[in-house]
Amino acid sequence: MKKAVMLVTLVVTMALSAMCFAAGDGSVLNKQQRVVDKFVAAVNTADSSGFAQMSADLAPDLQSKITAADFAAMQKQLKEKFGTQKELTFAAYERFDQGDRLTYLASYSKQKLVRAVYVFDKAGKMTEFVFVPVEIKAENK
Repeated sequence: MKKAVMLVTLVVTMALSAMCFAAGDGSVLNKQQRVVDKFVAAVNTADSSGFAQMSADLAPDLQSKITAADFAAMQKQLKEKFGTQKELTFAAYERFDQGDRLTYLASYSKQKLVRAVYVFDKAGKMTEFVFVPVEIKAENK
């Protein structure tokens, strides 16, 4: 009987400590996902008006590299290459020493599947983003 009680206590203790460790990562993930949501909303607006709202969430290096005109050109390029965004699904969250990386899978009208990767620094500011089309090859039977 004592062994069963000790085993249950050990399992509960381990489960509780694992939940506490995950709580810190969850709040960071939530903040970064809100930044990505703002970025996606800005990209999908008809003009570059959303750029001013989300530019505060960019790292200083990225802010100096991308202007409102650059953002408008990127919007146009994405629209021409991929079409209109239909769906966006969160795929992966990776933690590194110097920052974090969030990966989303997006579906567009012209391109079936696009991998969108957003990189954040330790301060929670977006430092990089990239859109990579994913080609799906048909299986030979």
